[in-house]
Amino acid sequence: MLPALALAILSPAYSFSPIEKLTYHVQVTFEGFIPVLGGQTGVVQVDLGLDVLGAKADGDAQLAAVSELSAFKIQFNGATLPFTLENVQGYFPKNTVQITRSGKVLRTDAPDVQLPVRLPGLDAKRFPDITFLPVEFPEGPLTIGKTFQYRKNFGGSDAFYDVTPVAVKDDVLELDIRMKQEYEVLEDDAVNVVQDEKDAVARVSTKLSGTGKAFFDLVKGRLDRMEVGAVADSTAVEIRSGKSSLRKLKTTLKVDLKKP
Repeated sequence: MLPALALAILSPAYSFSPIEKLTYHVQVTFEGFIPVLGGQTGVVQVDLGLDVLGAKADGDAQLAAVSELSAFKIQFNGATLPFTLENVQGYFPKNTVQITRSGKVLRTDAPDVQLPVRLPGLDAKRFPDITFLPVEFPEGPLTIGKTFQYRKNFGGSDAFYDVTPVAVKDDVLELDIRMKQEYEVLEDDAVNVVQDEKDAVARVSTKLSGTGKAFFDLVKGRLDRMEVGAVADSTAVEIRSGKSSLRKLKTTLKVDLKKP
């Protein structure tokens, strides 16, 4: 067991093996205003299986990891929707990320795919960043109680993170996470995100804030589990009339290492 004092000289580092497959269960729950079918209020629950293997690093990367969806299920207000794993793999295909040992993503071969809806933190190109690479450690030792910061870009805007090491127990580092993000999108009359203002009927600005915890295995160099809850408050303003409406969406993300 690593004593807490070891954090004064310890730099946490990720590690992935090409012969040991990690399987994570990822659950994302959206509760509130759902931007589908013209805008619906309800609960969407998405359950995913995610397999991760180490790969060959190139260039300035110190590590590489290949991730691939292995299971998928989506429910809306308790009813299972007819989407298959194959449907989703078109948006979240198998991909390789080149990273540093601290968890900074340098490159990804994920394609630039535009999702049909804009949901907080959901970015097809940056999916590893919210699942098995959620914490980007600083270059250097950590200290219990001392907060560090980093940012990640999702969907074209930066999310800002404040992370505080809390304790070490049985070689697992507990971290408190706080994050915030602001962004603006254009929507058409079906509440779909569009890029050109001539196709839009509303401009939607969103402020998101969240808190949670992550648990990182210091010996094996991987995320054990994480849970983060966030609330997105949005204001939709109709471009022609100037009429505004408020929206709220609560998101809960859970990531658990199931195998090994």
